[in-house]
Amino acid sequence: MDGGPGARFGASLNPAEGSDVFSMQISVKLAALFSFVFAAVCLWFAVDAFKSLADVTDPAQAAGGTDFVWFWGFLAGVGLVLGVVSWTIGGTQTEDKDA
Repeated sequence: MDGGPGARFGASLNPAEGSDVFSMQISVKLAALFSFVFAAVCLWFAVDAFKSLADVTDPAQAAGGTDFVWFWGFLAGVGLVLGVVSWTIGGTQTEDKDA
């Protein structure tokens, strides 16, 4: 089957002729918003795990729980930093007036 999945419907999914790769572009600010949502979900997991540490009585499970909290906190930090950087890039980026 030549032309990829779009060939079955008589249309190409990619504007580049002869390419079987589907591409999608999102704006920088939308990517930043996705990063902020990711950070919020990770932070929610971290806070939930931190609050549930009080119920753990086994020291080995408590140590594993703190590692779990730090892991999700780290992911929230990464999502937040990537979101801020993406939002900053989107704010400084100029639109192409000719297109």
